[in-house]
Amino acid sequence: MRFFLSLFLVVSFVLIGKERPPLPSHLMVGPGIFDVDKPHPRFLTQIEYRWEVNCHHVRPLAAFFYTTDQNFYICGGAGYDIFLGRKVVITPSFAPGVYYHGHGKHLGFPINFRSAIELSFVLGNQARIGAQFNHISNARMLWKNPGADSLYIFYAIPFTPKKRVSDDAKEP
Repeated sequence: MRFFLSLFLVVSFVLIGKERPPLPSHLMVGPGIFDVDKPHPRFLTQIEYRWEVNCHHVRPLAAFFYTTDQNFYICGGAGYDIFLGRKVVITPSFAPGVYYHGHGKHLGFPINFRSAIELSFVLGNQARIGAQFNHISNARMLWKNPGADSLYIFYAIPFTPKKRVSDDAKEP
């Protein structure tokens, strides 16, 4: 057990110690399937925004999806970009939020938690294209906790921060 803890700490310090350029903000949009593993899945549209980050690749996020059964989920949380080379990124994320069941699946409680994993490819202009699998659950806050799994594909539009000019560099 000590070996694994030591290995984890060494890898963490190596990853934290690397300096990388700041990531741009991204607006992610795309279609998907809600309740993908059930007999009657529904179509969904998801919009997600991730803010730029200069520190450790932890990125705040806000997301919203809407299904053909008029279900919706709005949440806010954080994701962590793990780069596998320069062009491939795996991002686990967690986001608590509010779910409304509309005419569709009832998840037992309005407060739910989304845990997600995504795989994306960085394009030349820092845009990304990828897929996300997520699970929404109320963490057994009540007696009913059916949960729902979703799969969606996305295109992430980059918003590069503007460079700030220091007072010394301005012309008099």
